[in-house]
Amino acid sequence: MLIPGMTLLVVMIAGPGPAPKPADAALKDWLQAYEVAFAAKDLARLADFYDAEVTIFEGGGVNRGWADYRDHHLGPELEEMEAPRLTHSNVAVRVLDDDSRSAYVTSEYRLQTRVKGSDVDAIGLETLIVSRVGEGPWKIRHSHTSSRRRPAPSPGASPH
Repeated sequence: MLIPGMTLLVVMIAGPGPAPKPADAALKDWLQAYEVAFAAKDLARLADFYDAEVTIFEGGGVNRGWADYRDHHLGPELEEMEAPRLTHSNVAVRVLDDDSRSAYVTSEYRLQTRVKGSDVDAIGLETLIVSRVGEGPWKIRHSHTSSRRRPAPSPGASPH
């Protein structure tokens, strides 16, 4: 015997999980736009992704502020890179407030490029803390990466 309202309850319990928050999709798109700006080695476009007071923990070092990171780390690295390709996988977004104004993003990244005649294939983990004012753009407030270099493929090896 069915009890009225019971069917609805079962459907609600067994239904699909919660829909992703709009910030999840927006931040994943934002990360892909970052990859495009990085590949273009466009520091002006990359500046749009960072808060002026960002902190960067990378390779055991610290950069404080966008100008420091741009002038003493990212800028010089990009100048040395030939055709950089940065990709992110296993991206997870965790919104930290009800207004979707702050979040952290974890991912695995891969950087493939050529520096001073040598192939570089680095993989690592990344955590970004991002925030925005109102409906404004997301800005990186803090970035922490860890990486390890992958051996370059041997000459003649087929690409994956």
